Amino acid sequence: MDRPNDVDSTNMITEMPIDAAETVEMVEAVEDAEKPLYIRCHNFTKLSAIIQLLNLKKGNEMYSSTYEVKKAFKAMGSGNEYTDLAACPTYGKSRWKVDEQKNKIYNNIPAKCLWYFPIIPRFKRLSQSKTTTKDLTWNATERKVDVGVLSHPANSPAWAAIDDKYPDLACEPRNLRLGISADGVDMNRGNRSHSVWSVLTVIYNLPPWLCMKRKFIMLSLLISGTPGNNIDVFLAPFIDNLQLLFDFGVATYDAYAQEHFKLHAVVLWTINDYPTLGTLSGCPYNDFQGYAVCGEETQCIRLSESNKQGYAGHRRFLPYGHPSRRQKKEFNGQQEFSPSPEPMNGEEIYNRNVGESLTRTVLNVPEKTKDGYKARLDLVHCGLKPELHPQIEGNNTTLPAAGCTLTKEEKDKLCETLYNLKVPQSKEIIVDELDKLQEELCVTLCLLEKHFPPSFSNVMIHLNVHLTREVKLCGPIFFRWMYPFERFMKVIKGYVRNKNRPEGCIAEENVTEETIEFFSQFLKRMVTVGIPPDNHNNCGIHKSVDSSSIADSTPVSAAKSVEVFAELFNKAHFFVLQNTSEVLLYIKNGVKRDKLGYTLVELKRLGHKGDPFILASQAQQVFYVTDLLDQKMSIVFKTPPKNYKDTYEDVDE
Repeated sequence: MDRPNDVDSTNMITEMPIDAAETVEMVEAVEDAEKPLYIRCHNFTKLSAIIQLLNLKKGNEMYSSTYEVKKAFKAMGSGNEYTDLAACPTYGKSRWKVDEQKNKIYNNIPAKCLWYFPIIPRFKRLSQSKTTTKDLTWNATERKVDVGVLSHPANSPAWAAIDDKYPDLACEPRNLRLGISADGVDMNRGNRSHSVWSVLTVIYNLPPWLCMKRKFIMLSLLISGTPGNNIDVFLAPFIDNLQLLFDFGVATYDAYAQEHFKLHAVVLWTINDYPTLGTLSGCPYNDFQGYAVCGEETQCIRLSESNKQGYAGHRRFLPYGHPSRRQKKEFNGQQEFSPSPEPMNGEEIYNRNVGESLTRTVLNVPEKTKDGYKARLDLVHCGLKPELHPQIEGNNTTLPAAGCTLTKEEKDKLCETLYNLKVPQSKEIIVDELDKLQEELCVTLCLLEKHFPPSFSNVMIHLNVHLTREVKLCGPIFFRWMYPFERFMKVIKGYVRNKNRPEGCIAEENVTEETIEFFSQFLKRMVTVGIPPDNHNNCGIHKSVDSSSIADSTPVSAAKSVEVFAELFNKAHFFVLQNTSEVLLYIKNGVKRDKLGYTLVELKRLGHKGDPFILASQAQQVFYVTDLLDQKMSIVFKTPPKNYKDTYEDVDE
């Protein structure tokens, strides 16, 4: 395709016509010259696209009708083979709603609505692209293996366990490892709330900078309404395809190796929010055994005044000799010497956010805080912390200040810190550090249990005690959290043009986008759908980049050559002398440590204004958080390491 013609609207009108109607038409033409062809289109305007089409010569190979375009799409595997059926091809049940009492069939009113996008032809289509097929073997051919480091699911014990149990699956690196996510999205049909459930599939064979990108997240199922306990009925065709891929495989052509092979696939895990996990696994998520891993060993108490469950007992996860195990008054009035519960395995199990609860409580948000009047009555009922019991004087009831109660000034400082805090995402996990992290996490949960009322410790708080175990088994958490899937659901929600038929809009747009994306891989100068543009120099969209490339001649960002003169050389020499161990003892550089061991720096102190150098050993990425107790100082936090260079920023597309 030729490059778009740039239309200069500023030179289109040199003299306005006298006739008013002609004037309006000319103004509209100018607006068309500046109006993008579609949302986020940067290459074409409405007028430039028309000019491109008019430039086409007679006898061109363009499709002459929408019907021909749909035929081409169907050839790519995007048709619907069950469009005209009136009964289920498997069970023979009527497609339409049936009133059994009146023995009446309501034609054109479906009994249940499900949109299934078969995954097998889409997996086979991935192998038709040489670049994508090469990326699908990254885990076996280019992945850097560091003992004791988790940077990709392929490094995890879960991946290794499947390889050990199914060696035939492991011997072919092109066999797919999948993750499945299910969740609902509210479409809001005018005044009515309407939920649509989506089941998404992600492929973990890809490099870490690609596998969670929108292009490789596949919409597999679309369910109208909330499926509830009948979700197994809707999942049936999806499960059948997964079973076929696991047991028998399908013949597939590898465009990169130019050979046929048998493609198999296996599901590593499912990714859901906690209520959805209860729906999929058949386990209750809000009763006395509300956490599937602990099962009968879950410590839960019923808070009659708050009408909810409280999940405590986090002292069981501390080291046996920890001082908190012997404390009584600060917890439930008893010492705790029980061991931590053994996690239930897969045969024993059929199968909001902590920060939100914490901030709402310390900021005392009305009707959202966990430290309200009913929470204090729970303390009375349990006989805990009498100093915090409600004080009734006549018609007035006063709640004594708790340890988590903040003054207005402290609330302002907390909000300012959270507003300005930008924490980088970790890309690499050192396995030996996880045990220490687990101990620190358990201490934190015990401190929350000590200073907050029992109603604060809901099941979402309790989940954190098991996060370290999941990281040990499955690898970095950002490969399994809900954020990429929630961003994808935001995208498909934007597909809806007709709120009375949201599922149909999503289905049609999704099929169209996938087909266009497949065609775009064979065309030049086409922007890839679902992968953000590369912001670094000389980093192609599909270039495999590992940690070694950071040290090569390719700059991470824009760079330029600098000629070193004598003055600059002397500054470099002086800097090296300043950083010798003998001299560092006598230099005051505005850096200090607080009693908790954090490094504090005074950023406004220009002690090195004329010094542009650092030693290579000092080059480390950090981020700063203002110390609100002394706003001249900033707290230094080190950026977590990552084992590769992520060339694509994680942005909403």
